[in-house]
Amino acid sequence: MDPLVITVASSNINWTKRDNPYMPETPEQIAGDIIKASEEGATVAHIHARDDNGRATFNPNYYRKIVEQIRKHRDIIIQMSTGGFSAPLEERLAPVRELRPHMASIDFRHTPEDIEYMATAFKELEVIPVIEVFHVRMIETANTLIKRGLVKQPAHFEFVFDLLRESNKKVLEDYDEMVQRIKAIFPGSIWSRCRGSDNQFALDVMTIMFGGHIRAGLEDNLFFASRQLAHGSFQFVKRIRELSAVLNRKVATVEEAKELFKITR
Repeated sequence: MDPLVITVASSNINWTKRDNPYMPETPEQIAGDIIKASEEGATVAHIHARDDNGRATFNPNYYRKIVEQIRKHRDIIIQMSTGGFSAPLEERLAPVRELRPHMASIDFRHTPEDIEYMATAFKELEVIPVIEVFHVRMIETANTLIKRGLVKQPAHFEFVFDLLRESNKKVLEDYDEMVQRIKAIFPGSIWSRCRGSDNQFALDVMTIMFGGHIRAGLEDNLFFASRQLAHGSFQFVKRIRELSAVLNRKVATVEEAKELFKITR
């Protein structure tokens, strides 16, 4: 089984310090949260940026500030988000075009035309797409892009679970859904999982045991445990690292993650 790659997702576009006082908002705070999580074992940084007023932005200057501060302290794979709020495609792609991260996400809730446009742009820029899928039908759409050569193998799928809290969702429901998605991805692909609401702990265990990888942090969960606000993304990463040790699966180094994803720069 491949070593476990842990991605830290530090901040999203909706939650603020009113939701959790530890939510990072400025470039300095976002970089600091990522650096602390990388010290606990995260080898990929999934980045959203905010402007001086705390609003989500695709302005490359804010992404640059975050990336430069991270790289002063840690060697980590940079993965930028192109999703989160409505904006013209080229505005979403601006930080990817200008900064050329190792990886960038494509939200498969977009139209087929927009998805194909982004996949083509990433291929030209030699940026690895992270295919964010919310159900099996989106996986089937992505598989057609792989067959056409718009996405190179090994393709990287990100299974998104429970965007909203589903406090009554059974763990077995998540188990069945995860198995369906794993079976649906194009052969030879890599997969990871993010979010999970109240079942995040059980989903982490399943993901580790099934050979997937995990994205975690304050972007995906405000709470570390029931009614217990997280004090930083590092808490999720540390727990995943400790779980992985108990389940006898090695956590990947940056070098091992780059080899797995075929990152050559």
